[in-house]
Amino acid sequence: MVRDDLTMGFMTRTDLNELLGGRYGYGLHSKKTVQQAMKPDFSRVNYGMTVDAVSRLAMQRPLEQLYNPIVVEKDGKYLGIVTIKNLLDACTKVEVDIARHSNPLTGLPGNLAIEKEILSRIFTDAPYCVTYYDIDNFKAYNDAYGFENGDKMLTLLAEILKTCAVRKEFIGHIGGDDFIVICDYHEGERYCGAVVERFSREVKSLYREQDIRNGYIISKNRNGVTESFPIAGLSVAGISNRVRKYENIGDFSQDIAQLKKKCKKQPGNYIEIL
Repeated sequence: MVRDDLTMGFMTRTDLNELLGGRYGYGLHSKKTVQQAMKPDFSRVNYGMTVDAVSRLAMQRPLEQLYNPIVVEKDGKYLGIVTIKNLLDACTKVEVDIARHSNPLTGLPGNLAIEKEILSRIFTDAPYCVTYYDIDNFKAYNDAYGFENGDKMLTLLAEILKTCAVRKEFIGHIGGDDFIVICDYHEGERYCGAVVERFSREVKSLYREQDIRNGYIISKNRNGVTESFPIAGLSVAGISNRVRKYENIGDFSQDIAQLKKKCKKQPGNYIEIL
């Protein structure tokens, strides 16, 4: 029930049947106005609220209100309603879309979601910091220890990236040993430092004790030549709009590609953010 675009209350078909049903229901209530019969206690949400947030809100209601529709408002005015069926259908679609575009190993968003996230950030004036993480000597470790252990190293980094997050940073898995984190602030150095410190400490659990004592493993390089490789570390390249605002994705991609190449050439753990 709406008056002057403001939501006053609601009545479902079940409510109406319960009111008028029974031996004396019609006689007692048929002369009441809709305003007298409606329920003024209902759930209302802003139209910009996410499906996930609305779903959690709906499930927190008392049992007798659990399946009531939810009123959607914009600027305090009635916009429409969402039934529980609509809500469940939308949640299912979101989950399917996320699964379709997520990395199967880490469960993190994949390239399609990453591309959308980057484009939504770099053309705005809002602060951002885009950081790329590459595991040094990952291929050598993968060859020496096997793919199963290689997967463990990838999932370890994914969990560390999530654990170190402090402000709902966007975390994505580009593929292989390449990851990305997008922050809604300029100062990404502290986050990157925390990730590198924790990874350097915890990655040792994936090596044999003798290799840790040696400080290196024996494996083959990309040319098939056997040589020693240091314990895995991280190269982190980042770009923010603290100094420069990018007008197109081409300039952004070129700068980050050059920076990633530079970081990869540095020995040991290395972080550089422009």
